[in-house]
Amino acid sequence: MNIHGVILAGGMGTRFWPVSRMAQPKQFLDVLGTGKSLLQSTYARLRQRLAPEQVWVVGAQMHRDLLLAHLPGIPPTRLLLEPLQRNTAASILWITAHLYAHDKDAILWIVPADHHIPDEAEFLSLMDRLLAQCNLTQGIYTIGIRPTSPHTGYGYIQYLPPSSEGSGFCYRVKTFTEKPSRELAEVFLQSGDFLWNSGMFIASASTLLKAYEKHAPELYELLAGSADFEESMLRERFQQCPSISFDYAIMEKYEEVYVVEGKFRWWDLGGWEAVYQVWPHDSNGNLLRGQVLVESVKDSFVFGASSQRLIYVVGLDRYLVLDTADALLILPRAQEQHIRAIVGRLQAEGKADYL
Repeated sequence: MNIHGVILAGGMGTRFWPVSRMAQPKQFLDVLGTGKSLLQSTYARLRQRLAPEQVWVVGAQMHRDLLLAHLPGIPPTRLLLEPLQRNTAASILWITAHLYAHDKDAILWIVPADHHIPDEAEFLSLMDRLLAQCNLTQGIYTIGIRPTSPHTGYGYIQYLPPSSEGSGFCYRVKTFTEKPSRELAEVFLQSGDFLWNSGMFIASASTLLKAYEKHAPELYELLAGSADFEESMLRERFQQCPSISFDYAIMEKYEEVYVVEGKFRWWDLGGWEAVYQVWPHDSNGNLLRGQVLVESVKDSFVFGASSQRLIYVVGLDRYLVLDTADALLILPRAQEQHIRAIVGRLQAEGKADYL
């Protein structure tokens, strides 16, 4: 079995502003204080099962030097650098076409660069079992996580009971709903037969190409032959690609989707709220990073990027305080999703120095 690990590392980490910037987005940051960037942790996780030549990283051309600095052991030929950011549907099709051109039997093990999986042994054991027991010649497989809250930032997978399909380990997916409303997420949580889509996918290159040809023909026409494109042609084709996620383009439409439940601890570090959930809090529910002093503060996350700058906070409840050398953001934790709109406003007003 020809396994190729694929790390998707081309995002701009908008929801981690003001710490994450275009020049150094979140995948290159040590937001958990582990001594490794999120990208380095993800790469090390895959390297426990795969050799360096089996691991590929899809990133942005503008981050080439950063990618090589963070992954000094990766062969440069294993970096695929996107000329433009066009979301995960284009990224996955591009690496799939590249691998299929060189290995018709390629199996892609696709992971984002921003996951936190502290139970690595359990995760890797599950992957070993999936690769050994599930039929990878046809379906697209994903890892599902049992929901703990009505999170609206994840896709939800409803799976068929074991008696209907599957071996009791790999379950056929009945429905896939990407980023539902809060009300619908509440229904999914209560029903008990839904899992979060982790954003990790396993499938053969041939299966993925067939799925794109049927369900995303515009993308397929643009990028299916991209393994042979010169740089100017690749840029031209990427410019024409719609910006759409793999979940919307393929997972919601493809007929042969299967899920395996992951019973390990897992966080998609999509924003600051996820970091708040990972780290331990003090007796008042606060997470304090940097030189921080507080009074009458509850259930808040105060992040200071500088070890020299003192932050003193009084009287906040359930707030985010994010301080860097040139930007300070203060907003309720419940409005963390608004950070994307803040970045959009800065772009619209031409404040590029803060992006």
